[in-house]
Amino acid sequence: LSRLFPAVSGLYRAPAAMSLVTLHVYDITNTSYETANAAIQGLNRFTKDTLGAGGIFHGAVEVNGDEWSYGYCDRGTGAYCCRPRGNTGYTYRESIPLGVTSLSPARVRSIVAVLQVQWPGDSYDLLARNCNHFCETFSEMLGVGPVPAWVNRFATNADATVAAVTYARDQMRVVGEEIGLAATAATNWLISG
Repeated sequence: LSRLFPAVSGLYRAPAAMSLVTLHVYDITNTSYETANAAIQGLNRFTKDTLGAGGIFHGAVEVNGDEWSYGYCDRGTGAYCCRPRGNTGYTYRESIPLGVTSLSPARVRSIVAVLQVQWPGDSYDLLARNCNHFCETFSEMLGVGPVPAWVNRFATNADATVAAVTYARDQMRVVGEEIGLAATAATNWLISG
């Protein structure tokens, strides 16, 4: 181009790296009980496929030929890589295109390095900080998404329920303490009175 159009050669920029980003969804079938695994798959078929409400899923994000996810471990990072659609701890279900990232492979590797620090394995929480939360964060950092809400709906709703029950329990404790203080004050007033 520079020989043909010397005046505009400095204006041309090569297109940015473009990589498809895909969410891979798995049924959680990593229990040691085939009956439980079959029940989870049956539940997922009914709640996701029939009702469209979601299910109990493991998620992973594929970019640049690597699949990244997150799980519990005692030490070190919980972020790990495996072959796309090949996580042997779960049963592959489906893939969902999340979009195309314009980030270079080097920039993606930098993001993964940051996530590996920010997502230690011992901070895993089944309801509040799981593989699907990791996928949401990673896809946002890649500039794609969002991850469909149904993928993590069960954990999100269960976490909200736990938070509501905990709040109600704490409020009942406060009310009980206040009633106790009021009863003590009333008793002291009656005795002194």
